[in-house]
Amino acid sequence: MFERLLLPALVATSFAAMPAFADERAILGHEQFGSGAEKVIVLHDWFGNSENYASVQPWLDGTGFSYAFVDVRGYGQSKGLTGDYNTDEIAVDITRLADHLGWTKYHLVGHSMSGMAGFKAVMLDWSSKKRIKSFVAVTPVTPDGYPASKDDEAFLTATITDDETAVAAYGALTGGKLNAAWAIRKLARTRANTRPDALKMYYDMWLGEDFSAELAKANVGTPTLVIGGRQDLPGFQQDYYEKTIAQWVPAATFTYIENAGHYPMHETPVLFATLIEGHMNSHK
Repeated sequence: MFERLLLPALVATSFAAMPAFADERAILGHEQFGSGAEKVIVLHDWFGNSENYASVQPWLDGTGFSYAFVDVRGYGQSKGLTGDYNTDEIAVDITRLADHLGWTKYHLVGHSMSGMAGFKAVMLDWSSKKRIKSFVAVTPVTPDGYPASKDDEAFLTATITDDETAVAAYGALTGGKLNAAWAIRKLARTRANTRPDALKMYYDMWLGEDFSAELAKANVGTPTLVIGGRQDLPGFQQDYYEKTIAQWVPAATFTYIENAGHYPMHETPVLFATLIEGHMNSHK
C-alpha cells in the first residue's frame, strides 16, 4: 500500500517542544476554543498532536460550540504522561477530561488511531452513562486494527525513527498531491511533540487491537459520522469501511471527500469544519 516518493533532503527545522504535562489525576493536556453550549472533545492521529486542527479553527463556530483540542498521552502538552497507550486508556482519559471540564454531555471527534479509540470510548459510554451525544470518526483505523501486510508493517515501523520514510508515508496517505514543505513541517512538529515509546506502543495498538466483535454485540446507537478521503490508502476507503464499520455500527453514516486523503483537516479545512459541525448540530 505504501510507496516511497522522491523527496528533497529534509530541511533542518526545529521547534520548541511544549512543556511536559504531568498531573497525579492524569488529566490530558488540551487547548480550549469557543464558548458555546455544545461541548466537543477532539483527538488527533498517530503522527500529530492537537495542533493538527489549527487550520480548521478559523472556520469553527465558537459561539455555538466549545472545543477541547486534546493531546493524548505521550504527545504535545501530555508528553510527560506515560501509560499503557491503548484504546481502553484513551477512553478512560476522555471521560476523566470531561469530568475535569464539567461537561456532563459532549460530542467526540477522533482521527485515524484516535478514531479507532473513539469507537472504544463510544462503545463503553453506550453501555453505561451515554454521555457522548455524537461521534465523528475521521479516516479512522477500524476497530479490528489496520490491515497491514508484512511489507506495510516494516515500512510503518521505519517511520517511527526514519525521517525520509515518515515523509514518504505522508505522501502516500494524501495521494502524493501535497508539497514536501507540508510534510516536512508536519514531521518536525511530530518529532518535537511525541515520545518515541508512545509512538511505538500506539503503533502496536492500532495494528494489534481488535474489539470488533464486542462492538458489534453492543449495538451502539450513538449517532456516528465516518469521514473518509478518496485519496487515502485502501484500508481507509469506502469498500473497506462497508465490510467493517458499517457491519458493526448500525448508527454510522459515511461521507467521502473527493479532494482529500488521510488529513482532511489540512487538505480541505473549511469543508471539514462544515461536515463535523453539521453532524453535531443534528444531534444536540
